[in-house]
Amino acid sequence: MRNDRELTGFAILVVEDNELNQQVIKEILEYSGATVAIAEHGKEALDLLSKESFNCVLMDIQMPIMDGLEATQMIRINAHWSDLPIIALTANADQHHRDLCQHVGMSDFLAKPINPDLLINTLLKWL
Repeated sequence: MRNDRELTGFAILVVEDNELNQQVIKEILEYSGATVAIAEHGKEALDLLSKESFNCVLMDIQMPIMDGLEATQMIRINAHWSDLPIIALTANADQHHRDLCQHVGMSDFLAKPINPDLLINTLLKWL
């Protein structure tokens, strides 16, 4: 994994219900210089977005309480967040799920397990 701190100065919201995935993604992002906040589900993400400013959201698709598709729809309704990059994180990497993510307004799509370099490159594309 690269160590050029390319994400320094960026705040990223990770919306993920799996604790191991939260930890791995947070370590990758912090190692690259980003500030990271964690939400366990979509409703918690919406609460955090209303209180703090983020440059990007990494959104799991399948979560309890509010899934990533519904949360993205709620984010896109708010004009303040209309340009906020939202990148899907999912183990369901088939075309159907890619189409669903695009339909609700997600900016990009990453399959799990997360490839650290691909994650950083994808974030840099949108930041």
